[in-house]
Amino acid sequence: MNSQANVAKIQTVVAARPGAIRQALRSVLALCSQLEISGVANGGLSALSLVRQLKPALIVIDSGLLEDEIAVLLEQIKQEQPQIRCLVFADTTRQQAAFLTLGCDAVILRSEPTDRMVAALNNMGLW
Repeated sequence: MNSQANVAKIQTVVAARPGAIRQALRSVLALCSQLEISGVANGGLSALSLVRQLKPALIVIDSGLLEDEIAVLLEQIKQEQPQIRCLVFADTTRQQAAFLTLGCDAVILRSEPTDRMVAALNNMGLW
């Protein structure tokens, strides 16, 4: 089995408003040793700019952003760089369904346990 040191980290961008939720997201993502947070954005436009610049393998979006911002961000990413995997943390099952319809690769409810996020990442084929 390969050592973790020999495996390249999966570049990840986080899009979330500043505050406790963003800090919690970063802490949860840190549990996945395969991921490296290469950029953090406060909103949809800055996230899109980071994605265009950094070309990460994964973007994690918090539903604390405006729904319209998330929708535009998902549409632009999937149009410009469809290989980028998109994971959204949602507040409601309605949001969950809407974001999946927009092409998000996985949507997790904020209330779900951490192992659900790990399972979703495993199912994305990132590693």
